[in-house]
Amino acid sequence: MKIRAADLFSLIDSSWDKLQSEYGENHQSMNLDFFNSLARHIQHNSRNKYKLKGATLYKQYYLKIKEDALESQSDFIGVTPIYLSALSHFVHDRPFEEIGIHSISESQEEIPEFPPNHPSFPSSPTILLPFYSIIYPEKIHQTSFSDFTKTILKEIGENENIQLTENTMWIKDESINPTGTHKDRMAWEIYLWYENEIKRQINSPEGKIALKSLSLISSGGAAYAIQDLLSKKGLPNLRVLMNQGTSEELINRLQEKDCKIYLCDLDSAELNSKEILEKTDNINGIDITYGKEFDSLRAIYYDWLSYEVLNQNPDWVFIPFGTGDLFTNVISTNSREMDKKVASKRFFGNKQILSKCNFIGAANNRKSSKMKMLYSAFQNKAIDAMNRKITNLIVKSHCSKTSRVIVVKEQYLDSAIEIAEYFALNFEPSAISGLGLFLQLSDNNDIHIKSNEKVIFINTGKCKV
Repeated sequence: MKIRAADLFSLIDSSWDKLQSEYGENHQSMNLDFFNSLARHIQHNSRNKYKLKGATLYKQYYLKIKEDALESQSDFIGVTPIYLSALSHFVHDRPFEEIGIHSISESQEEIPEFPPNHPSFPSSPTILLPFYSIIYPEKIHQTSFSDFTKTILKEIGENENIQLTENTMWIKDESINPTGTHKDRMAWEIYLWYENEIKRQINSPEGKIALKSLSLISSGGAAYAIQDLLSKKGLPNLRVLMNQGTSEELINRLQEKDCKIYLCDLDSAELNSKEILEKTDNINGIDITYGKEFDSLRAIYYDWLSYEVLNQNPDWVFIPFGTGDLFTNVISTNSREMDKKVASKRFFGNKQILSKCNFIGAANNRKSSKMKMLYSAFQNKAIDAMNRKITNLIVKSHCSKTSRVIVVKEQYLDSAIEIAEYFALNFEPSAISGLGLFLQLSDNNDIHIKSNEKVIFINTGKCKV
């Protein structure tokens, strides 16, 4: 059977951690000795049910994954079910199907399924942002922009390092999605997970269907998108953990969709999956905020969106950074394609351009900010972690040296709101944080754009809640 190589490596990586923490073993590397020891522990723990060969784990699977990381032919790897089952039970004490690993064919991955009412690729438009038209004094004077915004625009027009043309700036517009945001793509992947669960349970010896409820920390957009689809498909209602002080109007709208809402102080401590499940009265359910069961799914929430952006060969991509899932999907998808000798059928970008692309995450670390959908009390930690990951991609020449996640200052967001309203975009403040960051970098003379370069801002939209 074929599965995602990332799923298999995750099991091997977790096995490494388990041998260290539970068995006190400290191997120098993931070498043959490590895999021989792992095979012995699996056989002993399973009471000889699983008799694996360390050499097979090492040569046929681990080295193949490493080789593909350097000379990748595919995102997938062939694995025998007994080895996959043995690793899954050793690490998670559960079948691999229950931790979100499913057999998949590459051909299935090439067929668009989103949006469900008219699947297409691309499924949302990229529209020209005529920013060039408002950077000249005579045009600026005709607008009702604030003095601060007018000053920034005037300086951009005069800055020799920012050579804009009428075709430089574009908006990837996710506001047309069913509930108005990019979170609809995440919701669709979660629905497909449930669909696979139903098929698996029907085909089990018992033949009974017993679906688990999902729990999630959300500021509203993701919860609304997921619950909208779950309710339409007759699936278990989502359990949502929200911060104290969330507006009554938003809570009421979610409850009208049959979301189960739970409130707590999310700023006081960073919760883990077990605590999230406890606080949402779902101890036997699954947390999709941080739960390991959804690690592989989080990696593809926005894979189609990533290809839709990358295939346009941008030199700059500005991406709102909240949970980091969207930013991670885009930059990781690009990195995988840089490695491959044979590209995914969904990818037809120019590697020479994309290997030098500037991926810029636009973040918020202030609770008082209008960018509420991007806020977490622990956002600085997430930003630092992502910037460390980006450093590794820079070393591999998979993106530009200026790629990074940056906090957007409120005054620049306010200017971005004025400009977005001027161009009649459908958005909420978090959705255009990337435009705010562009203004911030421009005002500080921290960005150089050539006349032949292409800039894409992902507008994550506005929830219809």
